Amino acid sequence: MQISRRKFLRQTAYAASAIASASTLAACGIFENSPQESESGEEDVERPVTQDKRTLYIYGWATYINNQEVLEEFTKETGIKVVGDAYDSNEVMLAKLEASGGRSGYSIIYPSDYMVTQMRDLKLLAPLNKKLLPNIKNIAPNYLELPHDPGSIFSIPVSLGTTGIAYNVEAVNSVIGEEPFDWNYLWEHKEKLRITLVNDPREVMGMALHILGHSYNTKETEKIEQAFQKLQELMPAIANFTTDAWRDPLASGDLMMCMAFSGDAISMARQDPNIKYVLPNNGTSIWTDTMAIPRGASNIEGAHAWINYVMRPEVAAKISDANSFGTTNKLAKTMIPDDLKAIKALEPSDAITARSDRITKLDPEVLQIYEGFWTRLTTGLG
Repeated sequence: MQISRRKFLRQTAYAASAIASASTLAACGIFENSPQESESGEEDVERPVTQDKRTLYIYGWATYINNQEVLEEFTKETGIKVVGDAYDSNEVMLAKLEASGGRSGYSIIYPSDYMVTQMRDLKLLAPLNKKLLPNIKNIAPNYLELPHDPGSIFSIPVSLGTTGIAYNVEAVNSVIGEEPFDWNYLWEHKEKLRITLVNDPREVMGMALHILGHSYNTKETEKIEQAFQKLQELMPAIANFTTDAWRDPLASGDLMMCMAFSGDAISMARQDPNIKYVLPNNGTSIWTDTMAIPRGASNIEGAHAWINYVMRPEVAAKISDANSFGTTNKLAKTMIPDDLKAIKALEPSDAITARSDRITKLDPEVLQIYEGFWTRLTTGLG
């Protein structure tokens, strides 16, 4: 049993833009759409295992493969055409690569941090040739030594995301009179609040574990049960558990605040000044998206060229602008748009980072414990 903490990412916010961009890119010969789709909406095709080196097949989150300007410039410089397929969860990507036995046809993938660990253990990733990646110097050194891949042997972190609180400023101030500052705020004002939590057991249970002083990744049943009991106290304030259906109710004031992922919340805050996104002072969940080369990739040289290209500061800044995530590129931070830079919660401060955690891979038997308590919580079984 694998629990996705990123399945929310592109199912709604980027669906329309992905379709529009795909059509445009297909017309100019840069991006090719697949003719068939799976039941989950993902393109269900077989990519050629033996390819010429003038084509690069990428499998990733939609925001990384539908940026027309980024794709066109890469093709213009290298002569390599990009063919991109999108997935909406790490688990979909993992299943496809496992089933291929290293012959998926893709030469670039975008696994999230915890999935890098899992794929590394399954020997599904090819080691990177750092000699072909001179632009790695642009990545902040602390991101090259993260626990999921110390030394960035198999992956390069590209985007930084967080989990925090999105809220309607007018609604919160009119009812409570003070804006949220940490996770405890939810419990302190639970009689007055109407909120949503993400539909993700690892994130929600992890948040409760965190404020109880435990790790997001604890394996102890007793501590997981304590988190479940803590969340039960909050149930009267919870409208539902959703990762993406909170936007319109929050904008209208029907919801006062929502547990949300940074890309979604910051994108909304950039469009509506009455919406803010805050990182809890007592710490939260921090995560990264990465670029990696799957085992059996056909175009190793082209894959390294793509990774090196994306690590250019100006390219990294365009990607950050498109997905409203923080960037791991230290030089790109000065190049992102002013409205995005102005959002303090775009990247956690050193103090918040020190109090935060990263969700890591857990064994199936431990995940079943989380899932059991999650089912009881979300179905009201107590």
